[in-house]
Amino acid sequence: MIKFGTDGWRGIIAKDFTFENVAKAATGVAKACKIKHPDRKNIYIGFDRRFLSEDFAKMIASIFAFEGFQVFLTNTYTPTPVLSFKAKQDPKAVGSVVITASHNPPNYNGFKFKEFHGCSALKDTTDEFEKFIAVVKEVSIPCDQVFDGYVEKRKIIRVNLMDDYKRTILNYVDTQKIKDANFTVAIDAMYGSGSGYFKEILESLHIKVIELRGEENPGFCGIAPEPVEKNLTTLFKEVTSQGLSCGFATDGDGDRLGACDENGQSFTTQMILSCFYWHMLQNKKKKWNIARSVSTTKMVDLIAQKFGQECIETPVGFKFIAQCMVEGRAQIGGEESGGVGIIDYIPERDGIFTALVLLEMMAVEGKSLSELYSYVCNQIRPYQFLRLDLHLTQEEMRHAMDRLQHKPPKKWDQRDIEWVQTMDGFKFYMKDGSWILIRPSGTEPIFRLYAEAESIKACTSLLKDVQAFIHK
Repeated sequence: MIKFGTDGWRGIIAKDFTFENVAKAATGVAKACKIKHPDRKNIYIGFDRRFLSEDFAKMIASIFAFEGFQVFLTNTYTPTPVLSFKAKQDPKAVGSVVITASHNPPNYNGFKFKEFHGCSALKDTTDEFEKFIAVVKEVSIPCDQVFDGYVEKRKIIRVNLMDDYKRTILNYVDTQKIKDANFTVAIDAMYGSGSGYFKEILESLHIKVIELRGEENPGFCGIAPEPVEKNLTTLFKEVTSQGLSCGFATDGDGDRLGACDENGQSFTTQMILSCFYWHMLQNKKKKWNIARSVSTTKMVDLIAQKFGQECIETPVGFKFIAQCMVEGRAQIGGEESGGVGIIDYIPERDGIFTALVLLEMMAVEGKSLSELYSYVCNQIRPYQFLRLDLHLTQEEMRHAMDRLQHKPPKKWDQRDIEWVQTMDGFKFYMKDGSWILIRPSGTEPIFRLYAEAESIKACTSLLKDVQAFIHK
């Protein structure tokens, strides 16, 4: 069964993600698009640097060409947000397909679809895709000669989509302010789709850039290209040893951002979103509601409240955040896994764009990243965040979920519970403003535990209490 998750369909290469299965997915999606949007005939297709990604993309291009679409296929690896942007920019586009498994391990690949709103396919759309894919019984896998024939007839056109993208994101920020700040930055491309592009964009702003892991390596040196603290130790050391302004990292397809401050300390995704939102309201004078996932910082709720705006909580998955933006209920959105989307650009994550906005904020405020977050905390309240993945048996998980449902505690670490959110797991809001979330993974026997409180020490204590409850 080909199922679309929070952002596309992913599988292990040669086991689930085979040419036959990808052909079935592409055929079903193409037929669904023809029926749902008969007047939109353009489709954009891109790919990352994973094993066989371009080959999968070329096959999909042939299938869409066969189904009557005008196909624009990138001529090299391209960050996913570029495809999201192009799907929104072209009024004749039905959307974009990106062959990428994002931050997943190197033995995975994936199929993402970006709607013409500029965001990941919403649930109604993926439900339709799955129905059409389910009735595709047999497929013919197009060979290279078929692809070459479509290229010759210009039914498939190889394109470079970067110029309009660069122009758009640079026009959104005060480039002169950034240039005048004389920043020095290290970036970790993690062998992903941001390689080269991120460096080039920053250098156009007169920023001295040191790029790490920018070369081609489909195996990602054996790690998942996810810009989280445990994977970024080299970046952190580079920033401190060279005395740089900060460090940034993008994931396998460039839509997520990791960061560290001038001291080589992790500048978490929660800090990124808090500073980004503050900058939009305070410095750019936006009057924007924000949508955030259930595992994301409460700081943005309090920022919204301070500026007379609304914060909307969603299940985990950026498509739920995007839905709020597409419907007009929110104009900015972010989640714990990294990346921010805005309605002025695309309602989708973009790691490079997010970094540019942070640099703009640093330049406007005349503060380092650590100083920016301290400033926001002083205006609102101190917040720190921790996440822990707890590996359990299925029986242990069922037992814990049953107890949370029927016999939940009245306190966590001596903190009184104000109310409980059950949108996606069990989220306990405490009366003192702290919170914890206990959320089972949808794909493996793991509890994802989250805590936010006034300090890392307090978060650690809260998570210890949660573990003690689960193991009873």
